[in-house]
Amino acid sequence: MDKKLVDMLHLDLEPVGIFFANTTAKSDFEAAPGKRNCVVPFLISAAKGKITSMDEEGCTCAGGAVGACFDDGFSRINPNIHIMLSQGFGEKAPEDAPPMVKEGERFFCDEEVAMKWRKNMPFSDKAYPRIVFAPLSRWEQIGTPDLVLIFANADQMSALITMQGFYNGKTINTLVPFGAACHSIVYAAEQMDKEEPCAIMGLFDISQRSAAIKDYLSMTLPYKLWKDMTKDLEKSCLSTHSWRNIEKRL
Repeated sequence: MDKKLVDMLHLDLEPVGIFFANTTAKSDFEAAPGKRNCVVPFLISAAKGKITSMDEEGCTCAGGAVGACFDDGFSRINPNIHIMLSQGFGEKAPEDAPPMVKEGERFFCDEEVAMKWRKNMPFSDKAYPRIVFAPLSRWEQIGTPDLVLIFANADQMSALITMQGFYNGKTINTLVPFGAACHSIVYAAEQMDKEEPCAIMGLFDISQRSAAIKDYLSMTLPYKLWKDMTKDLEKSCLSTHSWRNIEKRL
């Protein structure tokens, strides 16, 4: 697989291919049921060279199930998630409950506002029965991914955002919706069938930033946008004196 974009951006983590509804790819690491599995470490492992995967039973985090496109994991796994995302349960919480349950994440002023966000989530069932994450160097073992997720620092992200408008001249090609660390996947899945899809920035969830890579955010995009972005690179902003000045510190 051509990795010219990886080299020109000086990415130290491989772009991750996201494969929906895949049952055949051999996985180096599969999410085990019975424990709380965050999606982010599976993505990071893939960016470091492993093929990882999850099915609904192994995707035990409510937000993770939503992000990984196993439909409405909130209702299925944690129907009171909107309370935790706002001001918490307070005195109604069990004595041994963690702070995020007692005090809340405080992303929203109250549970009614949190519920508005929850109801607007673009739930998707595209992952069933299994979602697979694979590094660019191993896509040929599986096929063409549905989405591509890229971990990037501020300099690299600035180039990625700029490159989204290379062929269409639009001012808005990248969206920055609020959600859990993995929710850029479900937001990008919503873009897949659009005539002019957008890329999705992610990893803004401060409750999971400690599990992410310091100073890195993510961009998740439909494969169509990845294909557009990886052609004509010699004509792109990555071939300019401006990028060469940035390259000196990458």
